[in-house]
Amino acid sequence: MVSSLDREKEVVNMGAPKHKWTPEEEEALMAGVLEHGIGKWRSILGNPEYSSVLHSRSNVDLKDKWRNISVAATCGSRKKAKQGDDGGQQIVPASAPLAFSYEPPQDLFTSVDNMILEAITNFKGPLGPDRNSILLSAEVNANMPMYMEPLVSSRLEHLINTETIIKREHRYSVSQGYAAAKAIAEAELALAEAELAAREADNAEARAEAARIFAKVAMKALKATR
Repeated sequence: MVSSLDREKEVVNMGAPKHKWTPEEEEALMAGVLEHGIGKWRSILGNPEYSSVLHSRSNVDLKDKWRNISVAATCGSRKKAKQGDDGGQQIVPASAPLAFSYEPPQDLFTSVDNMILEAITNFKGPLGPDRNSILLSAEVNANMPMYMEPLVSSRLEHLINTETIIKREHRYSVSQGYAAAKAIAEAELALAEAELAAREADNAEARAEAARIFAKVAMKALKATR
């Protein structure tokens, strides 16, 4: 049941001057749809995690923005191919229906960031991938719906701003700082796993020795009773 306060808030928001959606608002909307579902605009606005960003938006604003995102993605995905920055043809699969076909990740932004980094790292070519190649990798390898393109674009900018990746002439590559940090982290993890394996081996050897001692004692005790 809609309260009078909710109606008043919606009327005020609907009557307020419209301003351009920010990348943070779009991310919050898409994350909210992933968690609550399409059409659950009131639930999204009632979630403190998203309402702090979408406080100036009404249910109608969310519905209209989601329709625009969906229509833009559907129109774009009807093309059989997209022209890459290098002049090559990139085949793009047909768009997914306007419904989610996968389980929402626990951390949406981290999941998308990792997907982008994986696409860049695994790209087979003399130069890094362009934006279309990253989107194609996300659609094919991660089953990402086409209408999540704005989120990928937003996270690309975030990774550039945090110096995780570098963009040169429409191509993306992992920054040296991030690559070095990742190598160190992987080396530390491998060392920790080796130390754990060594401790487990020592424990196994100690248990085996204890078992041998117990067996000898048991044999002596058995002989003594005869």
